[in-house]
Amino acid sequence: MEWSAKKGLLLLLSCALLLSGGALVIRQAKLIVLQGDTFEQPGSASFKLRIIQGQTSDLHGAFSVDSVENFSFQREGKEAFSLLLAHYKDGLNQDRRAVLYPKNKKDEGLMPSPSGLRQSIWENAAEAIRKNTPEDALFLSWWDDGQRIHFLSGREAWIGSPGAQTFESPLWRKFKDKLLPVAAPERERLLSVAHWLTVDYDKSLAEMRGVFGTSRPIYLLVTNDLLLRTSELTSYGGSDLALTVKTFRTNDNLHGDIAQIKQWAADEGDGNYLVQKEGPNYRVWITPKNPEPAAKNTLLIRLLPFVDSLKQLPGHIQLVYQSQWGGYLSIYKLNL
Repeated sequence: MEWSAKKGLLLLLSCALLLSGGALVIRQAKLIVLQGDTFEQPGSASFKLRIIQGQTSDLHGAFSVDSVENFSFQREGKEAFSLLLAHYKDGLNQDRRAVLYPKNKKDEGLMPSPSGLRQSIWENAAEAIRKNTPEDALFLSWWDDGQRIHFLSGREAWIGSPGAQTFESPLWRKFKDKLLPVAAPERERLLSVAHWLTVDYDKSLAEMRGVFGTSRPIYLLVTNDLLLRTSELTSYGGSDLALTVKTFRTNDNLHGDIAQIKQWAADEGDGNYLVQKEGPNYRVWITPKNPEPAAKNTLLIRLLPFVDSLKQLPGHIQLVYQSQWGGYLSIYKLNL
């Protein structure tokens, strides 16, 4: 595909981001949970965790599932959100874990649940990975995305376990005894990926070239959720991107909404923004004015659907797959 065609596709996806409600509402950073139209902290006393055994037959991946646990976070006796933890063995008969999202029967209808929608996005991405990447492909991503890449597609992920910094989050602390401990070499990989995502993309690519060379195909997977986990990336040694985020209420006048967001992005930042629609609201991130180093030139910002990032990809990076619903999930091939 020629880059001009890709550019057109990305611009259309950017517009779709404002028009659709496809961005997902379950967030994992610092842990914010959707409860109705308001956001609550799951660490509050009103939230309770219930762990029940799930059905292994409900999960379809590249490996057979030994068991699955449903982590159901409840408020006032009602479920606020859930996550699944699949236990399985890889091709070398080694124990593995994967954090997934539950689907239920209503997810087969026109209006799937947020978690069901997210799982569907990942399943479609896994199918694209299997069809369009070689078996010896190596995927770079954040640790939980790496788990999903490996379980759903069978491809190797460079990172698949969290380190101690992850468990500073109230949510992930609930998983601490369930997730496999990170091995020493992989701990260093967490530091490397956090660094690469949050520094200038030219520097990132040069360092990756020194680590991986050209011995095998290297791919990088990012999702918009990483914007809500920048504090976790920073705790692993990543640079502070100093992003500003604000929520806008949607109105009947779409053009008015866009104008309001663009004006705020220009007044409070450098005009570069990314929008996600969450129910009746837009959540908007902007990059800061005159930062040093420039946040908008970091690898993460250049690969997420910020308006300036859509204009041109960095050199030596090729977009090979992007999900629907506003480009929530993107896969790039790194031509190192």
